[in-house]
Amino acid sequence: MKKKDKKETINDLHKLKNEIAIDRVNEVFKNNPENYKEELAKIGFQWFDDEYPDEIEEENNAVPENKNQEFLVDYFSGDVELSDSVIEAFLAEKNSDEPNFALIRKYFRKGNEHLKSLIYRGLKINPTDISFLNDLSFFHEFHPMLGELIRRYTDACRLQQNLETFSELALDFYYNTAPDGYEAYHALKEIYGSDTQKGMIIDHLIQAEKEFEDPITF
Repeated sequence: MKKKDKKETINDLHKLKNEIAIDRVNEVFKNNPENYKEELAKIGFQWFDDEYPDEIEEENNAVPENKNQEFLVDYFSGDVELSDSVIEAFLAEKNSDEPNFALIRKYFRKGNEHLKSLIYRGLKINPTDISFLNDLSFFHEFHPMLGELIRRYTDACRLQQNLETFSELALDFYYNTAPDGYEAYHALKEIYGSDTQKGMIIDHLIQAEKEFEDPITF
């Protein structure tokens, strides 16, 4: 959501992790949480700064481009009550082929309380929803709420019974809290130990951090 939106940046990071070297990227966050942008750049990841001036200008100039976006702006402005229709409109906008990222992003940046309520409603409906958890993480980027983010991800990992989805949740948990210095894998390890299926997944993720020593080449 920007010159290259924050959400897209997170997705690119996940793509890099999944397709090239989860271990090497994890290692960057583990060993260099304060300078992760610079370290990721060294292994070939192109970073787009959230505070790039053009991004603010883009947000200031953003206007609704269709009825769906107008509806969302009315909600964010407090003129429409939160409802299933609002959530559907929000998801439709996020998943559209050409979403108006700048328009929506500025409400994240402002810490819009109506937007936060929408995200919380989505997580109330489904506490394991990866999309809304990532939205909460994006909100956290602008208005830190690390404790809340940790609690939500921990609950999602506890409730998720599909092991493949659990693994994805654990990865997202790690990536979305590592910049704050939180060791999500190790926190989950304490919960699940090594003699459960979830614990074995966490063991694998932790081990994956340690195995890659050669830098990524493109």
